[in-house]
Parts: sequence; C-alpha cells; structure tokens
Amino acid sequence: MLAIWLHRQKSVFRSIDSKLGHLSLNELSILITILFGMLPLTVFFIMGHNDYTWTQVLASYLFVVLLFILVLVVVIGWFKAKEMANSDVEGFSFIKLSFKKINKEYFGFDDSDLENLELLTNLLPSKEKIAIREVPKNKQSGNLRFLFSFLDYIIEDGIQGLGKESRNSLSTLVQKRFSFDGSEINPNTFASSYSKWSQKTKEGDYDDTRKAITKALALS
Repeated sequence: MLAIWLHRQKSVFRSIDSKLGHLSLNELSILITILFGMLPLTVFFIMGHNDYTWTQVLASYLFVVLLFILVLVVVIGWFKAKEMANSDVEGFSFIKLSFKKINKEYFGFDDSDLENLELLTNLLPSKEKIAIREVPKNKQSGNLRFLFSFLDYIIEDGIQGLGKESRNSLSTLVQKRFSFDGSEINPNTFASSYSKWSQKTKEGDYDDTRKAITKALALS
C-alpha cells in the first residue's frame, strides 16, 4: 500500500525535486536534520511545557543532531558506493589531474574527451568513450602500448607488474572507457600488448614517450 501511495505522488516528488535540486549535499543534509529531527523535537518540548530542564533539552537536541549526522553519513556513503560500483572503473583509482593544463593537442583530445577523462578520474560514469587518436606530434597514440603508458601515469600506483586478475580488470576498463579514434579496441591483442609494453618499459624503450606524456599531463 505504501508503494502504491508513493507511486501516485510522483508529481509531488518532481515538484519537490525541482525546488530542492539547487541545494548542495551539505545544505540538503542540514535541511533534513532540521525538518525531521529538530523541528519535531521542538514541538515535543513546547507541548511538554516546563517538564524538562534546559540540560535535558540541550542533551536531547545534541543527541538528535548526532543521530541524524550518523544516519546521513551512512546513507551518503551507501549511495556513493553504489555510484562508484556503477562507474565502470573496475576497482582502479586515479590521481588528481589539472585539466586546464593538459596539452590536449598532444593526445588529440577534444572537449568531450577531456570531459569524459575527468569523469573517469573522479570515478563517475562516462557519457561516451575517450578517443585515443594518432596525431602528428605522437605517431604512437593509436595503439595499446601508448594507452598503457598513459594509464600508467593517471592510475594510482601505475599498471606495471599487474597480476592476472588485475590485468583482466584493466582490459575491461580499457574496453569500456576508451576507443581508438571511435573504433573498438581489440581485446584479443590486449594480453600480448601488455606483456610487450611491460618488458619494453623496463628496458627503457618508451622513456621518450613517457617523458612526453608526463609533460602533456602537466605532471612535470
């Protein structure tokens, strides 16, 4: 019965959402605490007249505020965890990048690519895949080994020396979030490309490319 009643109140909920949508998470939390915690408690004390001491009143308010803060932290954490689980980042975390300083010409990024890269590094679902393009300044950009070097810098702790499970997660991340100039990345070449990249990186074959990536990401 409650579900049916809530379903029938969709127009009311839409109206409330439009009015409260401009509030930040902190402002909304304060509003909920006041409306559902402090306001009912105030009404209760008013109806109780002088039966309570100021110490009891103050302690009650403090208890309610702390209780609501605890509940809100749990609820916000729960929904944040669900959001992160749906963000297709496969358990990886990313360093903070200064997107205004990134040399997008080096990577061949357009504004949409930068927007989706920012969503990725903030563990949020992307609107579309990030396109890795071959550009005159970098003849290697249209291949997996260049993408590995790029990810090695933006993923926390890098991607060198990954175990089988982590490599599979990386492969899934690449398939979901990147493309080569709009074309799907071939998953069948992933394992061999990663192995070759790891070996050549250790041998220093990609040092020049890695230095260029570091500079283009404004990390140096």
